Formats: sequence, structure tokens, C-alpha cells
Amino acid sequence: MTAQLETTERFLRPIDVDRVRRNYRRMQMQRLMAVALNAVLVAAVIIAAVVLYRRAQSDARFAVRHVEITGALHTTRADLERVAGPYIGMNLFTLDIARIRRDVASLGWVSRIEIEKKLPDTLRIHVVERTPAALAGEDGRIAYVDENGTAFAALSPSTGDADLPLITAARGADLVRCVMLLRRLRTADPELYARISEIRPVPPHGVLFFDRQLRMPVYANEEDLPAKWLELYAIARAERFSAGEIAYADLRFEGRVVLKPLRTMPAAAFAPRTVIPSEITN
Repeated sequence: MTAQLETTERFLRPIDVDRVRRNYRRMQMQRLMAVALNAVLVAAVIIAAVVLYRRAQSDARFAVRHVEITGALHTTRADLERVAGPYIGMNLFTLDIARIRRDVASLGWVSRIEIEKKLPDTLRIHVVERTPAALAGEDGRIAYVDENGTAFAALSPSTGDADLPLITAARGADLVRCVMLLRRLRTADPELYARISEIRPVPPHGVLFFDRQLRMPVYANEEDLPAKWLELYAIARAERFSAGEIAYADLRFEGRVVLKPLRTMPAAAFAPRTVIPSEITN
């Protein structure tokens, strides 16, 4: 038993303790050298990157010489050049992109922009413009408004669509309400939408608009406007009313349409007439 333990102890005991220690120290030094070499390489890369970055910032080859602007249909070239012009000559790497976005977005027609830097000297700006949903008149001025009811640019004969419906006497929520109604009509019934030349809100949920085909004002509620408008046209055809022969129509009453004719008739006919649509179809 004793002999077996002694043999095991001799087997586990290092033959040359000094050589093992020397090997351990050598391995430690190799590890330290590898770590130091990696640190030197990382530092060299960082220093090179910093030097290149500083050189690029001061290198005249990277000064902006060209500004390419695409996507602008209604925004004038003069306005775009006025906003983008100050960036000519600036270093491409030091441009403040957030500032460029704010400057270009300050132009009325601009909804958003996309910016790209093209080495060595070109700045590319792609403009996405707003889509006008209507015109809004206030204090003698007429402006384009988008689908959110935001006025963004004054009406100009050289830009936009001057044939859009005009919203009058409307602000805030009323303006948004009219814009949303026009948007729904344009989607659901483009033909009816095309007949509106002017519209204004009538509290609480009504509107007054001018029908450009019959050339008359029409009162209506928002919720049933398309259906009641079709009834109005059926009555106008049945009664053989021509454009301009009706003073006004009121579609706000359930199951009936109120008309005030202007054509030459007996005196009693000049009073508003209440017409039940079923009487026309029977």
C-alpha cells in the first residue's frame, strides 16, 4: 500500500520544476506581447482615422461645389437656391444636416426632404412636396391647405392648382372639417366633388357650398350630403331647372329638399318650395 502511494506521488510530481517555471514565464511574456501589439495596432488605426478625418475636414477637395435638388415641382428654383446657396463652399463632412433640413423645410411647399452627400463635392437634396387639398380664404388672402388643414403657401398663378375648392369663413376645427369632407367626396364621388367651387362651415355639422354646375348655393349636412345631392339633381332635371334658375337649395331636412326658384313664375312660386323626392320618382 505504501509503495503504491509513493509511486503515485512520484508520477504527479514534476520532473524539472525550474523548467516548468521558465515555460510559464515565457507564456506570460508571449501573452503580454500579444496584448501590447494589439493595443499598438488599435492606437495606430485610431490615430490614422483621426488624422484622415481632420485632413478631410480641412481639405479643399471636399468643399461643396454642387447642390443637386430634385422632386421640386411648385417650389421655385429661386427659393431653393436662396436656402441652399449658403452651403456652397462648406466642407462636405462638417455640414449640419439637421440645419439643412430645417432651412429647406421652411419653404411652404416642402413636406420633407432626403439628403445625400456624394464625394467629393456634391450635396444632393430630394424634396417631397405637400399635396394641396383645397384653398382657404381669410382676411383677403387665399392660401393652399393640405389634408391636415394646414395653410402652407399663398395662391399663385404660377404654382399649384387654382381650381381647387375654396374654403371660406373657416378656422381651426371648422377648416379641418371642411377639408375632410372634401377629401371624402373626392374619394367617394369625384363628379360631385368637381361641382363644388366654394364651401363654408355652418354650425354645428352643416356646410354651405356653391354648386358650379347649377350655379347656386346649397345648404347640406355632412353625413348624408352625397345622397341628398343626387336627389337635388333628380329634382332639377324633373322640374327642368337650368343653371342659375334656383336661388338656393336646402338639403338639411330629412326626406325632403327645399328649393327657391328664380325663373319667371306666379308670385306664389317665389316662396321656397318643399319637394319630397318620392313625388319626383312616382
